[in-house]
Amino acid sequence: MILNLITPFQKITKTVAWLEVDTTVGNFVIEPEHAPMILTLEKDSNVVFCLASGKREKVLVKSGIAHIKRDSVTILGDL
Repeated sequence: MILNLITPFQKITKTVAWLEVDTTVGNFVIEPEHAPMILTLEKDSNVVFCLASGKREKVLVKSGIAHIKRDSVTILGDL
């Protein structure tokens, strides 16, 4: 699954096995073939993801939204 982190100044693309986001309606773990949706991310929350290699990483998102598709997740926000 492809993870795109997009800010006004940069775009980061990673291949991930899964990711976890904190939203205004709760915590979601996103895996490949997840139901498509758009979520508002909780302010100052971490997006945790597992790379295809098995290594876990996290990124602090100050504010943003996540657009989830079956094979990708795009996070538009302020990192």
